[in-house]
Amino acid sequence: MQVWCRVLCVAWLAVGLTRAAGGQDGPPNGQKLYYPECQRFARSLTFDCYHSYPEVARFLEDAASQFPQYARLESIGKSYQGRDLWVLTVTDFNAGSPEHKPAMWVDGGIDADEVIATEAALGLVHRLLTSEDPSMHALLRTRVFYIAPAVIPDASELHHTTPERPRDTTLRPWDDDGDGATDEDGVEDLDGDRQALQMRVRDPAGSMTVDERDLRLMRRRRPGDAGPFYRVYTEGMDNDGDGEYNEDRLGGIDPNRNYPGNWSIEQGGSGPFAGSELELRAMLDFIIAHPNIAASQHFHSSGGVVLRPPSVPNMTLPEPDLQLYLAMSRRGLEVTGYSLATSVYDWNWPRGSRNRKPSQVYRDQEGEIRGMPDGDDANAGAAYPAFGGSIDALYQLFGVLAFANEIYQMGDDTDGDGRVDGVEQLSYDDNEMGGAVFKEWAEFEHPQLGTVEIGGWRKFGQNNPIGDRLAEEVRRNVDFAIMQAEHMPLLVVSDAKSEALGGGVYRVTATVRNEGYQPTELAVLRQNDRAVPVRARLEAGDGIELLSASGKMDIGTIAGYGEEDVEWLVRAPNGGAVTVVTWHRKAGKATATVNTRR
Repeated sequence: MQVWCRVLCVAWLAVGLTRAAGGQDGPPNGQKLYYPECQRFARSLTFDCYHSYPEVARFLEDAASQFPQYARLESIGKSYQGRDLWVLTVTDFNAGSPEHKPAMWVDGGIDADEVIATEAALGLVHRLLTSEDPSMHALLRTRVFYIAPAVIPDASELHHTTPERPRDTTLRPWDDDGDGATDEDGVEDLDGDRQALQMRVRDPAGSMTVDERDLRLMRRRRPGDAGPFYRVYTEGMDNDGDGEYNEDRLGGIDPNRNYPGNWSIEQGGSGPFAGSELELRAMLDFIIAHPNIAASQHFHSSGGVVLRPPSVPNMTLPEPDLQLYLAMSRRGLEVTGYSLATSVYDWNWPRGSRNRKPSQVYRDQEGEIRGMPDGDDANAGAAYPAFGGSIDALYQLFGVLAFANEIYQMGDDTDGDGRVDGVEQLSYDDNEMGGAVFKEWAEFEHPQLGTVEIGGWRKFGQNNPIGDRLAEEVRRNVDFAIMQAEHMPLLVVSDAKSEALGGGVYRVTATVRNEGYQPTELAVLRQNDRAVPVRARLEAGDGIELLSASGKMDIGTIAGYGEEDVEWLVRAPNGGAVTVVTWHRKAGKATATVNTRR
């Protein structure tokens, strides 16, 4: 990264922090704390800021009003705090009804502090509506996008307008510590820097110590360590007097552990039951009401990773679906430039485990995209079960080819071990970002704990990009979403013709073709007896008699780039037109008209 970019990154964050100076009760009128106001929707818009909820709403309203042929806005429900849950439908409305086109669902903002996800969703809206590329116009004629940029807006607004870096949660009150009270012990900005970071306090019995590779980092204590040892907390007070700090913050139910399908009460943050959260139910109701949704992308951060199902150990993908996912994952790496595509379950979380597993596609140090051969699991590392997640639910319950993109990787894998650890991130911050991202530890006199040190990763730069990286991350993920949409199933009817057999009898034939790489139904639905076949029918005008047993037929599933022939017999003594109509919920509707002649 060039020097000018390093300066921009630091200056951009510093300006926001300067503007935010003042008391610690939050800004007036919900004003953003850390970055300037985003400009209104315009063709020339560049993504160099983060949109608060009011700015997201204004952006979507502007898009719908400026492009009425291509964009329509609706609220699909309300959040816990009463904010509208906006979905923008983007397609060429003059080129057919949206429900007759294959659709893609795109959402952002399900995790509160991953605000780059909302920007990527808005970037997709902007590209679809403002691009002059003829291929984009063709895409909107045949496909539809349902885009929800801020699906859990309440907690994300905490990130925008308060010092807190909130957890992945809705703001429904939740009793985290089981004391009968809810949300009574949250974080505070004690040192007045407008961010609630971490605090560490020396304690011989503490479970943490400094990392010998870089003394700014903390790691878990190991046998034989000499110390010093620490207890580590998020910045704040013991508000309920129980000896714990910040253990019952706002909310506590993770919407991305609350999906049905493989929900588990044993999963942390899963909530009282699957689909308990208002925001999540609104999304699920919308998705079930739109069976034309064939593909989805769920934007997250961070890691620079393309994620796919499964997210849990007891879920196995049918082989056709696995091969489809691997092929599309490879294309995802080509389009985004990221270095890893993997199932959620095999991802390197918790941090410190390694990648390069049989199920993964990755980019080596020379930039070549590779896949590990079967059985090579020497660096398998830890697995990451995530019950109740979005992509498993969309895939397993609705037959949607679902991806989750972990947008943005801070730092580089300099040692080639398949991960970017804290040491590598600190080096990147020092050398490329001018130290803008990590706040050095500084002593502070805590009213309850005595002398502590406050510091750690700031709210922007590690998990969400700053400087020119923001627009770049938006671009690459928009490219991926458009690429996936182009590969959705799409029915066309070709080679429609009639053959005179004598006596006014005609054989009408046509080829029904799937022009997408994705099959009309995924194998998971076929395996569970929930697949819907492609259907075709012959519509004949007056004076034309159908001789075949039925004018309707089930074709079944059509593979990617596959085709099936259809045929009927009719009697048309005076000639006339017949129309072949074919349709599928996820592949759209297509027709072709044939004239029979005397």
